[in-house]
Amino acid sequence: MLGLIYSPVTHIYYAMSAITNNSAYRWLFILIGLSLLFNIAGWLGIGLLPDEAYYWIWSQRLEAGYYDHPSLVAWLIRPFTELFGSTTWAIRLPSVLAWLVGAWLAIDLGTRLYGRKSAGYTAAFIWASLPIIQIGFHIVTPDTPMLLFGWFSYYFACRAVKEKSPAFWLLTGLSIGLAVAGKYPGGVIAIGLFMALPLTTEGRRFLLTPWPWLATIVALLIFSPVVWWNATHDWISFAFQLGHGIEVKASEKNTLELFMLYLGGQLGVAMPWTLIAMLYAALFSARRLLTTHSLHYPILLLGLLLPLLIFGAAALTTEGHPNWPVSAYIPGTLLLAGTLDRWLFPAEDASARQWLKYLLIALFAITLTLVNLLRFPYWLKYAGIELPPQRTQLSQSYGWDKVRQTLLPLLAKVEANHPNGNQCILIGNKLQTASMIGYVLQDADRVTAASTTRFNQFHLWQQEEPIPQAAYCLYFEQFGTDEAIPPIRELGKQGKWRLEKAEMVEAPDRSRRQFAFYIRGDKRLSSDVSSSRTR
Repeated sequence: MLGLIYSPVTHIYYAMSAITNNSAYRWLFILIGLSLLFNIAGWLGIGLLPDEAYYWIWSQRLEAGYYDHPSLVAWLIRPFTELFGSTTWAIRLPSVLAWLVGAWLAIDLGTRLYGRKSAGYTAAFIWASLPIIQIGFHIVTPDTPMLLFGWFSYYFACRAVKEKSPAFWLLTGLSIGLAVAGKYPGGVIAIGLFMALPLTTEGRRFLLTPWPWLATIVALLIFSPVVWWNATHDWISFAFQLGHGIEVKASEKNTLELFMLYLGGQLGVAMPWTLIAMLYAALFSARRLLTTHSLHYPILLLGLLLPLLIFGAAALTTEGHPNWPVSAYIPGTLLLAGTLDRWLFPAEDASARQWLKYLLIALFAITLTLVNLLRFPYWLKYAGIELPPQRTQLSQSYGWDKVRQTLLPLLAKVEANHPNGNQCILIGNKLQTASMIGYVLQDADRVTAASTTRFNQFHLWQQEEPIPQAAYCLYFEQFGTDEAIPPIRELGKQGKWRLEKAEMVEAPDRSRRQFAFYIRGDKRLSSDVSSSRTR
């Protein structure tokens, strides 16, 4: 266990020595460092995104589960905001730590699996180069705990089979339980591990011992609070995710178009050359499995292929999200590291093959450039390119200070002039809008979402804690500058709403949004906060 503390210290010391001395690995550490610097720029330079605000709202009302996802992301956010306040950088600290821990485990496990320091540093380089991991550095989502404990799951599982350690088996179960408590697709890690064990003689021997089964019990115990929460809420979260991920939905796109969208998403989040190289490394590792029978090969092979295949199959019936199979890129990183290291470094501590070294540097530079153009898209205006405003992180995070400045005097007016004005509830037209209002006001209990958006955690809270009769204040968001401020026809007929104020905000990437604030002074509970379930 002391090695878990000692190992990162030794790796950091070696990395600093390699940078300052004439080391064969200096260029690798420089590239990893550049990725880290740009990631820090995104972490500190981009304001909180609406989805992140939603998870911050959760962290202010901690539960064992939530409608959209399991609860671990909220439990990871809360300690940092308690220590440092609810600032953007503090809310994102779990993602920063997940990236750093992943890099360290890549180095340590890559070195252990392939017996060469160069393999470990190559694994960290691959991990740092993945676009989805770079972007994930500064966005806190349920993927954050799944990736963090996904790394620990593969780390402990590979050490358990390599060192035949009961303690590592139990730690594997603990890590898998936490990964699934972060996001349900983390369960694919456990499925892949149990499918891998019967593929080798050594794995079948492990199945005859109690340790894989005890690890399963530990994982179930860790995940049991999420199961209990679902059991007491009519299995609502399980049902939503199953419907969200696997049910057949009507779509204008045919099966081929849906699959091509999924494939394009994977080529984007991993870059085409990296994804193709990972799949080639999987084939190379499959051949090595036939000759070496090493158990870590099937664990990593199935860890890469299962998520890609399972969510690829789901994408045949619904528009899949590119991040669905993100856990695949942990074992993919380790498989590619072993293959690439043999090509890159002919011998341990030898200089890299120059042509391959410069190719990797060029591909890394292209990836880093593309990722940061998406982070800070206002640079694209110099090329005459304007992305759709709702698709850029910068435009979603920009302008909320102005919203707060406009909203505060309106709230003061409501509190002064309306009965029960101090109970004024703010209703967002979407869950993201409501969450951002709650964040900029630093008041998670004062916001909710209108029923016109899909069913979400706000609606569940409305069912459990009926909104008191009070004056209501609605914030409405509309993209575009040429459209008239919309009426509120869809919010029901009860009460009289009036437009109080409208604002225009222009973000640095030239996207524009209109902010319209409506006030209603009626005391009756209206249909705009109805608890009817919609998706």
